[in-house]
Order: sequence, then structure tokens, then C-alpha cells
Amino acid sequence: MDGLFTYCLSVMCEHDTATAALGEALALAERQHERGRTPSDHALHRPWLYALARWACLRRLTEQRQQTERSERPEHAGATPGSHLSGPAATQRRRELAALAWPEAAGTAPEQREALELAVRHGLPPKEVAAVLSLGLDAASALLSNAACEVERTRAALAVVKSKSCSAVERLAGDDHLLLSTALRRELVRHVDECGDCRRAAERAMAGVSWPGTAPVGTGTLAVLEAPRPAVRAAMVAVRRARFQHGPRFDRHGFPVEVKDRSARRDRIRSRAVTTTVVATVLAAPVLALWAAYRGAPLTGESDGASVSASEREDRAGLDGYPYENAAQGGTERGAHGGRDGTPPQHGKGTSGAAAKAEGADRGRSGSASGTPSASGTSTGTRGGTAQLAVDARSAGRSTLITLTARGGSPVRWSASAEAPWLVLSRTSGVLRPGESTTLRVSVDRSREPSRAWSAGIRFAPSGAVVTLEGRGQGSPPPSGDPSPPPSGDPSPTDPPSSEDPSPSDPPADDPSTGPGDPGGSPSSG
Repeated sequence: MDGLFTYCLSVMCEHDTATAALGEALALAERQHERGRTPSDHALHRPWLYALARWACLRRLTEQRQQTERSERPEHAGATPGSHLSGPAATQRRRELAALAWPEAAGTAPEQREALELAVRHGLPPKEVAAVLSLGLDAASALLSNAACEVERTRAALAVVKSKSCSAVERLAGDDHLLLSTALRRELVRHVDECGDCRRAAERAMAGVSWPGTAPVGTGTLAVLEAPRPAVRAAMVAVRRARFQHGPRFDRHGFPVEVKDRSARRDRIRSRAVTTTVVATVLAAPVLALWAAYRGAPLTGESDGASVSASEREDRAGLDGYPYENAAQGGTERGAHGGRDGTPPQHGKGTSGAAAKAEGADRGRSGSASGTPSASGTSTGTRGGTAQLAVDARSAGRSTLITLTARGGSPVRWSASAEAPWLVLSRTSGVLRPGESTTLRVSVDRSREPSRAWSAGIRFAPSGAVVTLEGRGQGSPPPSGDPSPPPSGDPSPTDPPSSEDPSPSDPPADDPSTGPGDPGGSPSSG
């Protein structure tokens, strides 16, 4: 149970929701056992439980995302469950969330990070990882190998930062007590590759280590937290007593099957627009985590040269505003519909009309790390000064929310200006006290929007950061990757193939395990 709770916490990043998800997964496992629908192979029982926990977490994350998109209210954007706690309880929860940090894995893609967590922290062999993620054994092994390469490449870059042998790295890294963002990790690794001195320092630091990607994936240990058993049992009983119960569809082996979010796809086809996507290329603010307890984390991997997706929440506030690392990354950006067939989730398509990119003005070269509607990019100005302005952008339904935070010891007088007349800002200037934040809403005026594809920026002073929005007008053709729009009631052609359909012994749509609000057990319908 401890491993399952740790997995749920690493996905949900909040104790109460992780406990509820684990209780739901255990109740579902008990119900399937009573019906005689558990995997016939006893060796698959452990990955089966992890797969049920994963389904419960993804269902709840999808539900939270849909509720946030429906509300579209800035004051709800930063609300974190459990923030009402204070004193020793809140401190203990922050300590447990920090224990899940794994700085070397910060640069991996979401599907790579999830596979690494299962293999390294939870000790699942590749066969069981493949079962949890609904992948073939070869695909799971390749995923783990590529992820291992990225981890070792990041480890080498962190070793260079720790050595303090390069002034450029010191300027880039800055403070060493914050979270390592994907964008900063990418820039650090790139610099180590291009700088001869840093490359030699990395080689010295990694001397005696096996060739990148060849070290066993499961070597070393990561923290596994103790589950709050009374709370988990209470959550399990509550689920069993509920009048309506959510439930997935199962494949022929008894594992839950993820169902595509058809409503989201129909909205995408109707709008024919690119979603508000935050591309975290902001490197004006260094955010680097050198967690002392995990500088000796398990040794794995080097890079395969592929582009790294910045789909993790890079500056997410935890309890009482403390940042923490979303460790498993099976979270919102994956939702209930991505990455289980071995291909990366198809991000960047949605219901709103713009894609947002945040850029730091003091960087001569800006790397690009594509993100998801739940990702965020951060920029600060006046490095080393007393007043700093952090700029954080993310999507909220059909709008873009930009959060400004004053960092430093003095007030910050800020202003924002849009480069295009069709971008409408809720506010354009103000003053922030030290530590204070404010959230702006950016919407697109459809009556003034060009009919073609467009790109426009919003510039913020005094940091000089620019948030760039890219979108398509109503008259522009849809992106080439989108299928031609079928009637809205037709099934999605991207639904799981017939080989994943439930066997005849699986429950029909009116199975009592699904309530009226959850037809077919789709994670996105609950």
C-alpha cells in the first residue's frame, strides 16, 4: 500500500486527493475480485493494482481540469487542496512532497518520467511497467532506455553546476534552492555540450560511470512514503458505499482501458484553433533544484537527442505557496487520453484560439520547449537586484492567464502592452508589494482577429519578458495534423482499436459500476 500511495501522491501532488484516488483504486480492485475479473496471471497482480491507481488518478485529474475550464476564474487558478492546513501537519506534508523530488529526472518527457518512477522508485521490471502503461515490452524497454539517457545527461549538467567552474553556468543557474525547470535543464545541458571546459568537467565528474543509458534502470532507491492507512480505508469504504461509482472499461487481461475524450476532440474540430499552450522558453529567471537529500539519486541515462517536452508544472505552488516537484507526471497534461500506445500524447490542440509562448528578454538565444495547457513558464527581471517581476503564463479554457509576482525586497511597478489590437488584457498596469501576485486574463477579440494564422506578443515591464500568443483565425484552415471533422456524434477515429475493446465478459455500458454521469466508464465523463 505504501508504494501505491506514493505513486498516487507523485501524480496528484496533494495528500487528500491522493488518498481518495488510492481508496477508489482499492475499492475497484475489491469489486473486480468479487466478480472474478482479476488477471489470471498472479504475476500481473502488482502492475494491475498500479494500473487501477493510475486510472483513478487520471480520472480525477481530468475532472479537475474540466471544472477549472468551466469556471475560467483567475481566483480559482492557484487554489490548492490542503492549503487550509497549518503547523506541523502542513510542514510534514511539505516534507513528504519534497522527498519525492528527483532533480536528475526533471528533463524527461511525461511518459518517460512516469516509466522511470515505476521502474526506479517502485521497482517494477520492464514487463510490469509495460503492463501498467499498456505498452508492448519492446516499447516499454525503449522508453526506459531513452529516459535513462536523459537522466544521466541531466546528472552530468548538475555536476558541472555544483563544481562552479564556469561563470556562464553560474549566471544561468543562479539560486540553487529552487526547482529545476525543463527549459533551464535544456539550456544547461546544451551549454555543457557546447562549452569545452564544461564538457571536460562533466567527463571528470562522471568518470567511472557506465556509458550513458547502459546502467541498470532499477539501480538505487528513491523515497517511498508511508500510506495513511486509516484515511485510505475510510476513502475505500466511502467509495463502496457511494450510490454511483465510477469504473473503467477493461481489456481482456483485466486491465483498465483509457477512453479518448470525445467531447474535447469535438470542441477542437469545431473551433479549428490551437489551444492556449504555454511554451516555457523563459530563462531570465533561474529555477534550479539541487535537493541535498537527493544529490546521490539513482544513476541512469544520457540523451537520445530528441526534443524535450516542457509539460511539467515548472513553478507550481504547493502548500502555503511552497513550490514542489510533480514527480510522476501522469498528470493533467496526459489526462485520460494520451501516451498509452507508446506514442507521445498529442498536445497543442484544444478549444481556444491562441498558443502562448513566454520569452525572457535578456537571453540572446531562446530554446523552445513545447508545453501543455497545464504547463507554465516563468520569467523574472532585474537579476541580482532588489526588485524582480516573475511572469507566469498558462491556459484556462478559451483564455490565457498570466500571473505576475513581485520578488525581492521592494515594490514593483509593472505595465503590460499588447502588440496586436485583437488581444484584450484585463489590466495593463499596477503596483505589487514584495511577494504579492496578480493575475491578468488575455482573450482574443474575434471581430478584430485576422482570418489567417497569426502571432502576437505581450511585453511586460520592468522584466522585459514577452508572452507570445499564436493562433488561427476563423477563416484559416485547421492544422494539417487534424483529421477532417466528422459529424459531432460520430465516434472518434482515434478511439482505442478493436483489439483493446472489452471482451464479451466485460460489463456492458449499463454495468452498475458506472453511474448515469459516467457512461461507458470514460475517465473524462466523471
